[in-house]
Amino acid sequence: MTRPLRIEFPSAYYHVMNRGLAHHRTFLSSRDHHLFVSLLADIAERWQVRIFAYCCMGNHFHLLLQTPRGNLSRVMRHLDGVYTQRFNRGHQRDGPLFRGRYKSILVEAETYLLQVVRYIHLNPVKAGLVDDPADYPWGSHRLYRREVAPEWLARGIVLACFPSVRAFEQFVAEGNDRALEAFYRRKRQSPILGDGLFAEWALAKARLSTEHTRAHMTPNFPSVEAIAAKICGQMGVNLSRVRTSERGARNLPRDLAIFVAGRRAGFSYSEIRNYFGLTRNSAVSQVILRTSKFLAQNPRFQRIVTS
Repeated sequence: MTRPLRIEFPSAYYHVMNRGLAHHRTFLSSRDHHLFVSLLADIAERWQVRIFAYCCMGNHFHLLLQTPRGNLSRVMRHLDGVYTQRFNRGHQRDGPLFRGRYKSILVEAETYLLQVVRYIHLNPVKAGLVDDPADYPWGSHRLYRREVAPEWLARGIVLACFPSVRAFEQFVAEGNDRALEAFYRRKRQSPILGDGLFAEWALAKARLSTEHTRAHMTPNFPSVEAIAAKICGQMGVNLSRVRTSERGARNLPRDLAIFVAGRRAGFSYSEIRNYFGLTRNSAVSQVILRTSKFLAQNPRFQRIVTS
């Protein structure tokens, strides 16, 4: 069986879905939901992903997002992979959580952005869980009502299409367009939600591949070691210095290299952990958080991590 067609290019919009293996539940507790939402904030910051809508159901999730860097595969590998790792750890299980690779539909935003937001927000209503989508705690509709919402939720672009929040809510309450419902009911679903001209334009623009090589995803940093070497060169220290750490002593070149590898270049925590000799992914996360705070307090070092 061939893999689904992947159409990736900068600033593309996607409706992304994934379902639990054998329809098993992928969210068992409020902690799982909070974890998933925290990872949405993470991908928004790491790769400047714009997230317009999300909904976590019992055994699947929906996202509507835009990838300015054209790197959906990298983003979703992080989201699905890290969530699975932490879900398994929290519930004392192992093995795959999702049924396979995520499903993505390229969206013609000018025509369908608002309709897909509505479709995602109405998922819990369609499932009979609530009557009002704003009453569902694990979706983004309720956040559209709030005066203040998370910065990573790009609701402003959606709400700008309506004279008021009330008008947006009325639009959602009207229900899904029949043609859109028919599109999602198809057994063999098109990977593109748009007209023929949009499909031709997208296919001409796209990079069609199942995976990007590491060098292609991060052309300035083909490896974690390349990042470490550049940081050491800028700071005038030997490369061997970043491979070791001393308890209680700050190793700034090492911290900056780990920060750039995780936050700027987007390498996985396991790759970073293996290169720097760390024992847990949480150790990588702690270094990145500590270094982020350090850079905020010491802006003169910003040039090292951005050049």
